Amino acid sequence: MAEQLLSADELERRMECIASTYHLVDVRHDRLSYYALTQEELNKSEYWLCISGKFLNLVMDGELDKAMELINSLPSDGQMGFLKLGCLLVHPQITWKEFKGIINSLKSAKCPLVHVILTAGRPSVLNGFNDFTRLGPLLESRKELFVEDLSWIYEKSVCPAIYDMCLAEYYYQLDRTFDAEVLVSKTIKEFDRGSERRLLFAALSLQTKILIAQGKSVNLQSYIKNIRKYVRQTGEAEFYYNLDAAKVMTAFYEGDNDLMSHWLKDKAPDEFADFNMLDLFRYMVKMRCYIIEEKYTALVALAEKLRPLLEAGKRHMDLCEIDLLLAICFYRAKKKELAFEALGRALKIARRRKYYRLVGDEGEAILNLLVDYIKEKGETDFLVKLVEIARSMAINYPLYLTKFQKKEALSQRETEILKLLEQGKSKEEISAFFFVSENTVKYHMKNIYTKLDSTSALQAIWKARIMGII
Repeated sequence: MAEQLLSADELERRMECIASTYHLVDVRHDRLSYYALTQEELNKSEYWLCISGKFLNLVMDGELDKAMELINSLPSDGQMGFLKLGCLLVHPQITWKEFKGIINSLKSAKCPLVHVILTAGRPSVLNGFNDFTRLGPLLESRKELFVEDLSWIYEKSVCPAIYDMCLAEYYYQLDRTFDAEVLVSKTIKEFDRGSERRLLFAALSLQTKILIAQGKSVNLQSYIKNIRKYVRQTGEAEFYYNLDAAKVMTAFYEGDNDLMSHWLKDKAPDEFADFNMLDLFRYMVKMRCYIIEEKYTALVALAEKLRPLLEAGKRHMDLCEIDLLLAICFYRAKKKELAFEALGRALKIARRRKYYRLVGDEGEAILNLLVDYIKEKGETDFLVKLVEIARSMAINYPLYLTKFQKKEALSQRETEILKLLEQGKSKEEISAFFFVSENTVKYHMKNIYTKLDSTSALQAIWKARIMGII
């Protein structure tokens, strides 16, 4: 059934409601209606909010040049002038210098724009609608400046917490996890009682990443439950949009491939249907699913579809991430040359912007590739640091981006033998236990190794535990 197009009056009424809550999903839902607006309707002063709706949809469609053309066509004074500044703030192509210039214009006019969308529902502040990760080195030395600038686009009371959140994200990338943990714990309390509860998604997501990085036990259900609670309390659909993907991302470390499969089937974005840059975080999660499912062609296709849009939007962190995932994909597909090429591109960005955790958090999936890369290209302090982080993650989370499949169920006797092996019993002791020869025990053990794709008793026991056999 074709979507019913809304009138300019109805779109304007909806945008007035959306403007107070910033539900990008709602703006997206009416996309065709915004695109159907005539130039005559857009030129009418009473429909000024409709321009904002069309602009946001152009950005979500990756039509960044058209979005900029639309905003540049607006006058720079009066009501339209402030609309122009508000839209420019969230345009992915603007530089930090341009962003700062817009803030200065708001200061000169003494007209703050509160509740500007900077996260786009993603679990990051520095890498939300815009990629501001490049500002990390300035955060420590220019706190007062950042807090003052934030007060022109957010309520003053919450600006110190937003600054702390940005600094925590920067510290995390530097592998200063303790410093990041202290800051993010403070921000969670502030966001909880403040007016920007939607930023709790970013804060809780970072807190979970820190706990994972430190090898601490993470209660996935508690993390998701907390965010859903805040969604119900505030009605913020913005971060709810990516919540299921965040749940899957965390589940990767637990080896919960069932959750991944359900998400892929029912909730993952379809990059071949309505492609949407609002889905960027979900696309990154989906590419990791493709790695587990060994759907390497699909991963490459999605990555190369994203690349020109990310390059146009100057999204350095995201470009680094897709090249990391491509490198892992090629390495597993036994295409070492392509893997090194993709890894080289990722490392060039990561070295310049100090994305230690972005690389190292891929754990065993990137560890062996890094080691091979060092053997061929040579060792540097930067690469050694990445190997240390990746090795730690590999030890703590061996299930990350892996897929264990039971080729054949173990028999009752094989399961019993496996339990005795777990208890530390030898083949001789097991043969006496069942009144059978050692050769019979060896035969059963050979079958166990085959079914569990293992080469030793220790490995078989470990995999059996993962699969819930013992």
